[in-house]
Amino acid sequence: MNTELSRTVAGLSAAGPADISALGREIRSRVSAGDCGWAGELGAELATRASGADSRENYGSVLGNVLRALAAEPGPDSLRELLRVPASLSTDATEQVLAERRLALLIAHGHRIEDVERTVFAEGNASVHSGELTACLVHEYVLTGAPLESFPGFSARAASLVAEGHPLGALPPALLPLESGLRRPPNAGQGWTWTMPPWYTAPLATQPLKASASMRQRTAAVDLTEISGPAHAEAAGAAVQHWCAQSNGKIAAQEFWTPDPVRAEDFPAVLERLPLTAWPVEEGPAEPHPATPDTVFRMLLTAAVRAPAYGSGLHGAYGRLAAWHSLAGLTGVPADMPLARVAEEAGRTTWLRIAPSSSWFHEVAWDLAVAALHPDGQGIAVLAATDTD
Repeated sequence: MNTELSRTVAGLSAAGPADISALGREIRSRVSAGDCGWAGELGAELATRASGADSRENYGSVLGNVLRALAAEPGPDSLRELLRVPASLSTDATEQVLAERRLALLIAHGHRIEDVERTVFAEGNASVHSGELTACLVHEYVLTGAPLESFPGFSARAASLVAEGHPLGALPPALLPLESGLRRPPNAGQGWTWTMPPWYTAPLATQPLKASASMRQRTAAVDLTEISGPAHAEAAGAAVQHWCAQSNGKIAAQEFWTPDPVRAEDFPAVLERLPLTAWPVEEGPAEPHPATPDTVFRMLLTAAVRAPAYGSGLHGAYGRLAAWHSLAGLTGVPADMPLARVAEEAGRTTWLRIAPSSSWFHEVAWDLAVAALHPDGQGIAVLAATDTD
């Protein structure tokens, strides 16, 4: 280790915020100038000395700067350095895994898949990371629309996830037709994103579906029974569970059944009769808008990937998995069914997005509400979630 770097690391325990900011600027400047080795050496030395440091917070901040700078700098040189720098200084195994998931997302956003294939997936490469990094890299790149079948290292890792029984092994190594809305359009602008903005910044362009007198007359005798339970709540709420676990969120996942099949066109009239937690009776019924299965999936994936008011999102790979779990819960498909079966049922389901129009919602930046009428017309599922800072 060079003397200059040695002094830099040694002085971190006594460094103030201004010093840490200045070092962050130097890291970015050196990496952008091609000095990735210096940043990698700094990161590796941080990991060596952090256990005895007086100020682990400073060490963690500097490590974050190193990781972000290297992940944002395209090319094999920065990738090689990332393989020698730990994703976290924590000794907690769970925190280390979460940090590797974050790092996989950063790499996928900053590097070409060709470079990752030649560097990260090279046979015999040396890496301080666990297999979680490469597991997440596979599915982060799936979300970019990359053809994994053209990259043997990625394809082999995708197959090994299935053989290992890894949670991400349940995800196909290519986007399913229902996920077509995630593919970047050929002429998309530089700022294109598949994520969906919240209600308060981009209200739906569709007009709400009003329950007519004839709808209410046809459904007046429909007998509705709530059958909500913990299993349904866990499955349907998978995409937003971190809103509660990490922040101030709340979730209302409800399920209903009727022996009298409901026609798709009459769904708005039945929805307004449901005793929904998120819409108290005194505040009036929910206001539904028509939705398609791919729109609902994008909404769930956006909620899963984005961070709540406090904490972090589930990132791309696990966000995609959580979105599929929620979709399965809402369509009533058992969790162990192949995702192609979930997609098939979602395509036959009648979907409504619901405006967060009651006092139950915080209406800050994190609101979600969707309703599903199952193909048989007898099952109804409603998911509502909200969070606040």
